[in-house]
Amino acid sequence: MQKPSIELRQTVAEELRTNPLLEDVGAVEISAPEAAGGAHDDVRLGGEARDFEIYREPRATVSGGMSQETRDFVMNSIPDKVSLQEYLLNEANLDAKNRDVSLAFANLVGSMDERGFLGKDALQNAHSAGFSEETVQEALKLLRHCEPAGIGAFDMRDSLMLQLKRKKMSESLAYRILDRYYELLMKRKVEDIAQAEKKSARDIEDAIAQIAKLNTSPAYEFTSDEERYITPDLRFFKKGDKWHVELTNEHVPKLRINPDYREMMAQGRLRKEEESYVKEKIRDGKFLMDAIEQRQKTLLKIGEVILERQLDFFEKSPDAMRPMTMQDVADAVELHATTVGRAVADKYAQTPRGILPLKYFFSGGYDSGGGESIASASVKNKIRDIVAEESPQSPLSDSKIADILARDNINIARRTVAKYREELGIAPKNLRKRF
Repeated sequence: MQKPSIELRQTVAEELRTNPLLEDVGAVEISAPEAAGGAHDDVRLGGEARDFEIYREPRATVSGGMSQETRDFVMNSIPDKVSLQEYLLNEANLDAKNRDVSLAFANLVGSMDERGFLGKDALQNAHSAGFSEETVQEALKLLRHCEPAGIGAFDMRDSLMLQLKRKKMSESLAYRILDRYYELLMKRKVEDIAQAEKKSARDIEDAIAQIAKLNTSPAYEFTSDEERYITPDLRFFKKGDKWHVELTNEHVPKLRINPDYREMMAQGRLRKEEESYVKEKIRDGKFLMDAIEQRQKTLLKIGEVILERQLDFFEKSPDAMRPMTMQDVADAVELHATTVGRAVADKYAQTPRGILPLKYFFSGGYDSGGGESIASASVKNKIRDIVAEESPQSPLSDSKIADILARDNINIARRTVAKYREELGIAPKNLRKRF
């Protein structure tokens, strides 16, 4: 099951409401014979004797005997940007004027990139899905009025203008510069803009400074929100000279099938239709317990691989992160790469360096000379540090940042620097300049 711990507990709470045979035993200890069913169980229960087992903390190994149906349930796929998407879809449920608008809204949300921008084909795709022009435009309007300000835009210029509108600055000089002189702004043609607007260069610079305070990647800011409640699923810690990883199970429900029903079935005290109902609910409860157990086992195995391959991150610094792909981990835990991707989505780990998303530890890499590789996450950290140390009067271009990285034997293209800079929410050179 891909759900984070808190959402998992909510899912279990719903199942507990609809399945009277299922119990959350919490911290209550169940004796081994009772948990395992015991030898006294009536033979007519057959393979369902173990349906009464309590969920226990998993061992390190991952079961290979689980059915594909259960495995799919365990790793039930939800989008990587689930936190932002769920927030937006909740907004639509509250504010959309009808169901069609709500569905069209969901279609547009699914077309957003990691910055919160819509692709050029987003509207056409919504039309192709069967939504009318009026419905699509209503959904787009709703999306562009959601938080964080600037999402639902088609490019950075559009996003910046949306943010100024939200600040009630649609009549401002900053807004006019974006609306009328964007190409000149990108070339930093301050005098040309001043002449066209009949303003002083200082007025233009002040307006550009206002633009520079806006967010170039609004969705990135949302997903970095520290105020949202996060519960880690793994904990990395050092004990003595050795690093360890363990599951944090306090938010993971411990379940069992009510033993009273087991006794009733064993003694033949149920009518045929009652027995059929009980067996169905036993299967449902067992399915959920197996899913939770598989979830925990898989997470622990992935955590062990992360610890083994990213040991330098824990021992040294984030800059020591090594390239590691989903396929690398999939090969180690003998699962499909997409299964690993879904397993780590929206999951977090408690580390001595703070609470981090599990996806933080996965990235491609670049050659750093001498046969060594460096993870793209480390490259982003270096870009952030380079920009932080630049002169405000003479900010660095993407090409210059690439040159600086090359001095450290990190050879990446200018367009890759631009991509990482945007993902970090760092404005381009022209908007970072100060006088």
